Amino acid sequence: MVASPVMAQDPEVLAPPAIIFQSGTGDGTAPAPAVAAIRRAEVDCASLEKNLVVINAHFYPVEFEVGNAPPRRLLDRGLFEKALAGYRNHFCNFGRFAGPAIIVIVDFAKHSSQPRLYRVDLRDGYGLDAPIKVAHGIGSDPDDDGFANFFSNVQESLTSSLGAALGGERYVGINGVSLRLDGLEPSNSQMRARDIVVHSYAPERRRYFNADLVAERGRPGSSEGCFVVEPSKRDWILYTLENGGYLFSGLSGKLSQAVDVPKTQIVFAPGTGASGGSPR
Repeated sequence: MVASPVMAQDPEVLAPPAIIFQSGTGDGTAPAPAVAAIRRAEVDCASLEKNLVVINAHFYPVEFEVGNAPPRRLLDRGLFEKALAGYRNHFCNFGRFAGPAIIVIVDFAKHSSQPRLYRVDLRDGYGLDAPIKVAHGIGSDPDDDGFANFFSNVQESLTSSLGAALGGERYVGINGVSLRLDGLEPSNSQMRARDIVVHSYAPERRRYFNADLVAERGRPGSSEGCFVVEPSKRDWILYTLENGGYLFSGLSGKLSQAVDVPKTQIVFAPGTGASGGSPR
């Protein structure tokens, strides 16, 4: 048999069943509480220039320029200015007018046993004289003397890269909670592809870089190119950089030593972090 067609006058067509929503999420369950995203403090570019007048007067007074040495832990002024130039280029041009109030600057000219990562507040200069330790890549230090002499943007080079970068997303890898980075310059544009990230280490594992090694060897070891910090500082740095924070790595003055980089494969001893496919 052939079913009769439904006519337009059929009451079921004219009056379809009403759709009734439950309170909450639509299925009778209570809605999940809303969690506001944490927003980092920002500084607008006009205020930045005013702030720098005060910061320079406090941290870099004129007497430093006429022969008196600045405090040993103070960030090199030239490197600070290079970092600010990159900051302005990224956050104060092309319609942008503000950036993160707190940034990270690394001075790879210093020996790896010395604190050389600065977390600087651009509102008042806080942090310009309070660095912490951070690793450089073993490929940047082929003679393993604690000085980084060679930097590149090349895959599998195990080197550190110089230049401005933005913090990306957190993830959990073999070194625990880590943070991806995106380079902004030709000198570091392959950071994400190379797995150059920010992470820490488990003290009991003593994987390559470990601040406790300074007492034994005079240097804390190296990384495979990553910015490795002490466990107690990891979350402090990751919070500063994640999802758009600003990192600048550079050199104060010239390279500490000039060396010829041997064109041989770098081989790690067991336990130094040479396991394949891992972030560096």
